[in-house]
Amino acid sequence: MSSVLKKNLPLIMAVAAVVSLVGAILILAIPVPRADTAYKQVMGVIIAVCMILLSLLIAVYLWLSRDTEPNFFLFDRQRKRNIPVEELSFKLANERLSFLLTTVSQSAEELWSEEVLENELKLGYRKIYRPLIAYKMLYDLADKNVDSYWEYLQTATPETVLSIARALEQAGETEMVKAFVFIMENYRGEPSKIRNFVLGNQKYIRGRIMAYIKRNIEMFY
Repeated sequence: MSSVLKKNLPLIMAVAAVVSLVGAILILAIPVPRADTAYKQVMGVIIAVCMILLSLLIAVYLWLSRDTEPNFFLFDRQRKRNIPVEELSFKLANERLSFLLTTVSQSAEELWSEEVLENELKLGYRKIYRPLIAYKMLYDLADKNVDSYWEYLQTATPETVLSIARALEQAGETEMVKAFVFIMENYRGEPSKIRNFVLGNQKYIRGRIMAYIKRNIEMFY
């Protein structure tokens, strides 16, 4: 209920401003001229002025509270404003993450071979993008499902595996991290098991990406 109210609050306030302004105009146009005493005329004018001021205050508030500062995941370039977080789809989030990867590395090979997840200059304030990069690296393996991408994971150095594990732990992962580290340490010689692990967790990773973004949405400005 509160989320619905919050979402529709700007519209409710805008309607209230319009009603107040129209009401003020009607008071000035009908009751005030027809008032049989000066007292009633003065009171009518005061009420109308107060209603006009209320409309102006609401209008100013709505103008100043516009969410126009671009959010990395929510900004709509066509409408020049941020969409509500409830309208954020995985398709859009994934597109933004794909762009993010191009800003932290020049290629998928570099992403897996360089210590990208340890480069604080590329991870945002408080390394906020770090878990998303790690999630995206794993998600793309399952999503693309091509040998060249699986090769990056199968030949990843222990340092890269540890960096991914640490990044996922930052997002609150525990069991997945343990399973990921275990399978990478014990099944290098059985690539199919590594693939099956990532493929089996694709839906889970997708959900965790969205949960992480929405939980930290205010950090992506």
